[in-house]
Amino acid sequence: MASDDNPKNKQGFNSKVPSKPVAPSISANDSSNRGFTVAILALVVVGLGAIAFLASNRDSDISDAPQTAAVEVTGAPIIEFPRDAGAAVTSAATDGAVGQLAPTLVGTDFDGTEVRVEADGTAKAVYFFAHHCPFCQEEVPVLQNLIDTGRLPDGVEVITVSTSVQDAPNRNYPPETWLNREGWTPQVMRDDEFNRAFNAYGGSSFPYAVYLDGENRIVARSAGQLDGAITLSLWQNLEAGAFVEGVEGDGTNQSDADAEPVDTPDAEEDGTTEDSE
Repeated sequence: MASDDNPKNKQGFNSKVPSKPVAPSISANDSSNRGFTVAILALVVVGLGAIAFLASNRDSDISDAPQTAAVEVTGAPIIEFPRDAGAAVTSAATDGAVGQLAPTLVGTDFDGTEVRVEADGTAKAVYFFAHHCPFCQEEVPVLQNLIDTGRLPDGVEVITVSTSVQDAPNRNYPPETWLNREGWTPQVMRDDEFNRAFNAYGGSSFPYAVYLDGENRIVARSAGQLDGAITLSLWQNLEAGAFVEGVEGDGTNQSDADAEPVDTPDAEEDGTTEDSE
């Protein structure tokens, strides 16, 4: 005989004749609690949907396009920036490259559109940024603010070269996503995997800039993050076609290039020419 301690047996023996089911009573409090529970569940579902939506949008904002591309360099390379000159901005007195012609650069932006740095009659400030450089990350919004507030002279063009690309998510990769996030509006040229443009322009640290007149002649160079007032003065001198006075610096606001310069292939291999004056 089954024990009365077994709930199933006890229920079975007490239910020989099926009784008419009695509808459970629902009080006003029960109804309120049930509605509250349903509302909480609905909020949870909506919240999870919002998180999934934001996550998918965030993932879709991360570029999967190639972050480097071929760059054609025509002309003699610029000598390396004089690290021992103690200058944040060079002048003819501290930089043998000032007054010389810079090589022509032909590359593409992240969409594959051609970008050129050449003698086309327009003065240019050519900035070399590395996505993993903390000083570059601070410099970009300062420059963009000057542009957004209308302080870039009409006769001066800003061109960016994204260089020293390192495929590491914890190092602010990819550069295209970073620049888009900052609302960066100037043209961007992708440097190649060998940092060909950066090396051809004599770079040794980041951020780095070469200031050119309309004939692609070097007016000045700078290394490190600059105060906005100094940048504005450089742009104004470019517009006026004037050389600039050097600005002293100690190198504490710049990051050394991670990669050493590499040899550029011979002219026969990449179709470039080596011109000098």
